[in-house]
Amino acid sequence: MITAEPGGLVTMEANSSSPDAPSSELPPLRLSPDEQQVLTLYDQLRDLELKVALLKAQTAYIPDTAPAAETSLEEAQSAASAAKATYLLRNTITDAVLTANPILQAVHSSTRATPIESDLLPSVRARDAASATLARNATSLRDTLDALAATRAEALAAGRRNAELAQEVLRLAEEAARRRGGGSGPEGSGGEDDETRRETQLLRARLKASRQKWKVMKGTASAIVVGSGVDWVGDEGLRWMVLDPEGEEL
Repeated sequence: MITAEPGGLVTMEANSSSPDAPSSELPPLRLSPDEQQVLTLYDQLRDLELKVALLKAQTAYIPDTAPAAETSLEEAQSAASAAKATYLLRNTITDAVLTANPILQAVHSSTRATPIESDLLPSVRARDAASATLARNATSLRDTLDALAATRAEALAAGRRNAELAQEVLRLAEEAARRRGGGSGPEGSGGEDDETRRETQLLRARLKASRQKWKVMKGTASAIVVGSGVDWVGDEGLRWMVLDPEGEEL
């Protein structure tokens, strides 16, 4: 917000959309009318440069009546992305060059620093603190996503193992049923049935333990997804990880 004060000075205060933002802790920058005019003209110059570039592109554009191929669309998208990156990079470098000396004067408390440069120090410190917080949040998000990917891989591996064990249990059950129905007689089949029964029970126990492990890993992955703050509703894989019923048979 810009307010005029007696003496011709202009005060700039940052508007914050968040009630928790510490905007009240930062003193407002006191700009003279000339300084405010320079900033306004600089913003207008940026806007005019962008409009001129768009007009030049529209003038040089030659419409093609032939249907656009997929490769030509990809090339156009790549060219547009490159142009946007070049434009943003140029503006970033220009801003860095223009602000480097005032920031150095403010940080080092130079005796030659102007009042407006001295007033920049709290804002520079707030910017650095925000950058550090952003870096920590980005690192935390990256670690969370890595943990999520590892947990999902373990859950998928456990799911495949559950399916294999279930198939093996079904195979042994069918084999035991065939032996009970028409086998080779009570004398020769008794030992085989007992062995098959023991193997089936062992596989059932392994299947139960594997399913319990899979449920634990899936619950952990679901908690990681929800707690990370990522948009899991719009991602089919993440939505399955969070909402898929735990009792689903594999």
